[in-house]
Amino acid sequence: MNDLPVRIRPAEMDDLDAVVSIHTAACAAAHREGAAAGAEPDAAGGLLSRFNGWARAIQLPGKTTLIAETGGEVVGVLSMESDAPGTALELSQIHVRPGQWRRGIGGRLHAAYVQSLRETGVLTGLSGVWEHNDRARAFYARLGWRPDGTVETNGDGLRRLRLRLEV
Repeated sequence: MNDLPVRIRPAEMDDLDAVVSIHTAACAAAHREGAAAGAEPDAAGGLLSRFNGWARAIQLPGKTTLIAETGGEVVGVLSMESDAPGTALELSQIHVRPGQWRRGIGGRLHAAYVQSLRETGVLTGLSGVWEHNDRARAFYARLGWRPDGTVETNGDGLRRLRLRLEV
């Protein structure tokens, strides 16, 4: 466990570089483990796409982006969104800087997500995970997420499992 306290707070546009850096590093680590497919995560198009996507996640209504800080450094990020009030709240993305894995940061971000579910009165959380990403599947399973039977297949034939969390 990390010796420094972890602070969870809403992301601001000033955090955008750190958020994209964490996402890119986490994707690169997953790519090396074989848990991510496609182009290298630092390819120019992917990097630009992440900047644009995270800028939207930080700014748009209906989306909430939280960051985890420890020792003044941003070490994790979570994005969630709801299509309509009272509906399931989707955990869109959660990433922790690879050097900070297994220190409880992802769990703290997840706890903030569950708290958001409770505060909004939504009792169902939704997320998705690539079938071949064993690390992510184990993380979600430890936290009580279960596949709901929905499977989406992308253009490369990779399967994304829909997960559900009942609070």
